[in-house]
Amino acid sequence: MFKRIINLTLTIFLSLCIATVDAATPEYGADEAVLAYAELYTFGTSEHVAATGLPEEYAEEIKKNMLLYLMTPFQNYPLNKENFETVQSKLLEKLHELIKISARLKVDDAEKPVVEITTNHFDQKAINKLKVQDSDFMTLDVMTQMSEPQVLIADSKFQGMALKSILNIIDNLPVAEPQISDVTCKLIEYEGNFYWMPEDIKALSKFVDPVFKIKPTDPKKINEFIMQLWGNPFPSKNENSTEG
Repeated sequence: MFKRIINLTLTIFLSLCIATVDAATPEYGADEAVLAYAELYTFGTSEHVAATGLPEEYAEEIKKNMLLYLMTPFQNYPLNKENFETVQSKLLEKLHELIKISARLKVDDAEKPVVEITTNHFDQKAINKLKVQDSDFMTLDVMTQMSEPQVLIADSKFQGMALKSILNIIDNLPVAEPQISDVTCKLIEYEGNFYWMPEDIKALSKFVDPVFKIKPTDPKKINEFIMQLWGNPFPSKNENSTEG
């Protein structure tokens, strides 16, 4: 949902712009513009946002929704406000530490320059192993299956376990090898000024997307775990019958 809102925000901005092939030279290069969009779709902010022409209110809307979108991996674990903000802050700090984005002008063209962008992503397979290695996640998954979110938000035991396990994932986030993509740009005009913008902004957003997954435990394993703790809560008729 949050990613759709970000795309919608940029679509609205684009509707206010004029596509042009004017010979005017933008103040900022195509590489600066692509880097700015890539950073907005990764961190929610960018030091190069001026290269996009985005008004401040649009940039703030993107930031707000991107910060919420980044929390997607942990949506199955209801956190209270304090823990949510702690996790969000730690995750953003780790993103800036581990995810490196660079852009360079590959094809210098007056109408459709091409920018080569390089970024790395989190290693999903390694993250899956991190979760499996943390036995508390099984307990957390069982608790989320058996209780309503509001109950878990008020449960200090769940909150403590969830915060510890989630922060452990974040502290040990593994990164994969950098990947490279070419981004073709187009010239737009906004309020009399010219800017470069990726022709396919959604493709760029997918390429740089930093969100990973915390896969829920297989329901069969959850049932096995419950039976180990409490026995079979639904015994068969044969188990209930007595010989007479």
